[in-house]
Amino acid sequence: MADVKVIESVRTLVDGMKSAIMTDNKEAIKKINDRFDVLEFEVKRAGRPAKESTGHETKDFLKAVRLFSKGGMAAVQAEMKDAKVTRSGKEGKSDNLVRFDVSAAGALLMPAEMSNDINKQIVEISPVMQVAKVVTTSAPSFKQARRDSSLTATWLVEDVAGSKTKDSFGFTDIPVHKLSARVAWTIEQEQDAAYDLEAEITNSIREQFDKTLGAAFISGNGVGKPTGLVGNVTDVTAGASTISADKLIELQYSVKSFYRANASWMMSRQTIREVRQLAIAAGGSTLSYLWEPNFKAGEPSLLLGSPVFEAQDLAQPSTAGAFATGDAMALYGDFNYGYVIPRHTDFYLLRDPYSEGSSFVTNIYAMSRFGGAVVRSEAIAQLTST
Repeated sequence: MADVKVIESVRTLVDGMKSAIMTDNKEAIKKINDRFDVLEFEVKRAGRPAKESTGHETKDFLKAVRLFSKGGMAAVQAEMKDAKVTRSGKEGKSDNLVRFDVSAAGALLMPAEMSNDINKQIVEISPVMQVAKVVTTSAPSFKQARRDSSLTATWLVEDVAGSKTKDSFGFTDIPVHKLSARVAWTIEQEQDAAYDLEAEITNSIREQFDKTLGAAFISGNGVGKPTGLVGNVTDVTAGASTISADKLIELQYSVKSFYRANASWMMSRQTIREVRQLAIAAGGSTLSYLWEPNFKAGEPSLLLGSPVFEAQDLAQPSTAGAFATGDAMALYGDFNYGYVIPRHTDFYLLRDPYSEGSSFVTNIYAMSRFGGAVVRSEAIAQLTST
């Protein structure tokens, strides 16, 4: 029974040591080391079988636990590869409590080692905020001024008065919308977690906020969310369900030269797969691919001289390369000039351990406030499948 109590105490200390190390809590690490020393003293005092080696075995065992909690089995085997710790059985037999020279299953009476990172599925996020115009506002909406028509200049002959002319202006009113999430966990989950549970939840919320915002910037309907790009910019019909080099060139030159100077492409990963296989050919001989790969880290590749951004919220072709009728196959233009994103609240977090305190449940409420709208439709064009 005494051995069981010792093992349980050690397990508790190992769990505490791991948690303290992962959170870099130096004060907690010192306290746990002190508890190891107390446990060692109590084990010696408890009256083990009279063997000269018992004290050394206890020290080895507790030393091994400390090493294991900090660096796993690699740390134990590196420093104590020749150590053996045993305890006496009921019939005088010597049963292995922990052996470091044996790696077979069941030879090590130690807690399972937890990885120090989390393997997560990848969340694909739209790149619209990288290329659009992002403004900060403290109001419930943002008004983007625009020029709707330009004044005119005319040739005049001698002694003829010129007519009045002027620019006309307007504005696009872009409301900001609230995006929120509520996540709850129990005190047991927080205490038993091998990671900083609250930090992981917060990171996941931010990740999902970015994903949801990105989807709205591409195809939002403006009802309680931003108005997206698709369906609100210059439309170029593809005349087919597959993408072609000729149609990409047509899409590019549907945009005025002023916008082409700072233009970029946006398409899904599957569409990029199709585009990368397009080549310019003459007389049956392939001259070159349209795609211009960029081998510099962090810089986008080029297509017909303009950078390409991967936006997984845009339409995706089938494995045969075909799109459904009405799909936005690709976007091209000056997103900074044509699309505005007002940001009111980037990320607001409220921690509430009280509302469900009787159940020891903690809630986190997260909120962002963003808007989005096309302010110059001629600056951006979309290629639409037919």
